Amino acid sequence: MNIEPGLQFFGSLVDLDCHIQDLKLVLKKTEEISFSEHRESESLISDIYPDTTRKTFIVSLLISLNAQMSGYCTHLKKYDGQKIKWNDLKGSALERFIKYSEKVCGLSPVADEATKQKMRGLIELRNCIVHSDSEIEGFGKAAALRSFTSHIKGISLASGRIELTLEACMECADLIHSFMESDLYQYFWTPS
Repeated sequence: MNIEPGLQFFGSLVDLDCHIQDLKLVLKKTEEISFSEHRESESLISDIYPDTTRKTFIVSLLISLNAQMSGYCTHLKKYDGQKIKWNDLKGSALERFIKYSEKVCGLSPVADEATKQKMRGLIELRNCIVHSDSEIEGFGKAAALRSFTSHIKGISLASGRIELTLEACMECADLIHSFMESDLYQYFWTPS
C-alpha cells in the first residue's frame, strides 16, 4: 500500500507531537513525586536531584528532534527522488537538515533566522548538559548558550551552571514542535 507523501509527513508530525506531550507529562508527574519520609513541602526529586529530571528532559527532546529530522529527510529523499541522503552532507544534524530541505530539495527556508538561532542555542544547551556537566566555564559555545538563554525565560546561568525551570523546559519542547511543524506543513500543504 502506497501512502501519500502528505499523509506520511503529517503522521510524522503527529508522532512528534505525541512524543513531546508524553515527555511533558512525565516531567510534570516526576516533579510531583513526594515520599512519606520527607516533609509535605519537599519533593525527593527536587530536594536530592534538583535538576536531573529537567536536564534529562532537554536531552530527550533533542533525541526526538534528531530522529524527527532524520525521518523527515528520509521521506523527502523517497518522495522527491533525491539521490543523496541527508547524512551524506557535512555539519551538525540541524545544519544537514536545513541544507537538505532548502538546498537539496529546494524547499522554502525551514524557518526564519531567529528561529534557526534558537534551535542552535537549544542544541548547545543540550551539548553543555551532556559534555560539560552543565558547567559554563570551559564550555566552547558559552556565548551561543548565553544568547539562547536571553530568549527563553527560566534558564539561568548565574551560578556558572545551567539551571532550568519547568516552564523553560516546556518552552523548549514547544520550540522543537513549532520548528518541525513549520517545515512539515510546508511540504504537506505545498501543491505538487
